[in-house]
Amino acid sequence: MKRKRTLHSWFASNSNAPLVVSEPNARPVDVVVQPASIENIIHPTPTNERTNPSTDVDESTNPHANESTNPPTNESTNQPPKHHILEFHPSQIFGDPADRIPIEDYAPEIRSEVRRAYLLKQRNKATGHKFEVGLDGKIWRSFQPQWLDKFDWLEYSVKKEAAFCFPCFLFKNPSQAARFGNDVFTVDGYKRWKTALGNFRKHVGGPSSYHNIAVGLCVDFSNQRANVATKMRVYNKEADIKYKIRLTASLDCARYLIAQGEAFRGHDESSNSVNKGNFREFLDWYKDKNKDVKDAFDKGQGNTLMICPDIQKDLATCCALEVTKVIKEELGDKNFSILIDEARDCSIKEQMAIILRFLDDHGELQERFLAIKHITDCTSAGIKEALVHVLEYHGLPINRLRG
Repeated sequence: MKRKRTLHSWFASNSNAPLVVSEPNARPVDVVVQPASIENIIHPTPTNERTNPSTDVDESTNPHANESTNPPTNESTNQPPKHHILEFHPSQIFGDPADRIPIEDYAPEIRSEVRRAYLLKQRNKATGHKFEVGLDGKIWRSFQPQWLDKFDWLEYSVKKEAAFCFPCFLFKNPSQAARFGNDVFTVDGYKRWKTALGNFRKHVGGPSSYHNIAVGLCVDFSNQRANVATKMRVYNKEADIKYKIRLTASLDCARYLIAQGEAFRGHDESSNSVNKGNFREFLDWYKDKNKDVKDAFDKGQGNTLMICPDIQKDLATCCALEVTKVIKEELGDKNFSILIDEARDCSIKEQMAIILRFLDDHGELQERFLAIKHITDCTSAGIKEALVHVLEYHGLPINRLRG
């Protein structure tokens, strides 16, 4: 019968220095000590002690006894792995550099989408902001607006009253964070205006500097035709023309539905559906009326037909951005007031509709719809925070708000 080994007997058998007791008149015995392997060395802690001796088992037969339940850590930094943001939403795009979420916090598969959204929004020039003046020694100094025109990469944070670098924020290598001063123009912000011009030029550096590498990546990313992935594909001129026809036709249908305030999608958009929804049905009607459009869709590639739900959302978002851009150009640097009204969708979610009121160049009162913001906190503080976020997102300084 096999005898069960207790915890005490197990440690005694695996000890590096076993106790050998010699009996009197006994023949000396050569003892050979086998060192215990590292895998078998267990450091007991009070939380692992068993309180029921009857349940002692031979641990050599339990291969999962010593497995750790803690999450894996990064061996280089001895820190737990960082959880990335898996889904991108336009509300995460902030105009002020101090409020932005770092690009490396997003999942790798959506970082291009985030960079594209920031490039469309462009750098923050803090137009109309009165820059803070501080005493440096015996001289009062502040950020100079002409620096924004002199350095096309420079942007300003109203919240931190500091200068930042737009290309370095978009394409900074996270491994460079360990270098001294690398986060000045991306995280901390630069505030020493006395030596600003010299340090701005020092930040640019030579052709192989981190800043110029980021600028090159930014230019290549903006020019999608210069992308390596684009160069690897072989498209003839005819395919490019048909793609533009499909895109233009889908955009025309989207613009009409937006202008009429109609829904895009239906319950069933498959090819065998009787009613595919307003967008698909209108596009089919458009193809029947225009032979070139029908030919472009019939001979187009299956993955570039510009009709999927994601494309419909992108087209609607692009139209909204263009309309907002026209409204802001009409507003210019004038003062404005706002109208806020409660709005609910079909799922009974609280939303806030924001309307701008201002006088145009002819002195006539204009009212323009700006945005709808989902409200999670219906208190006065929550509504104020949501309003400030919308104004910052659209680049409207709150110091120009009246009423």
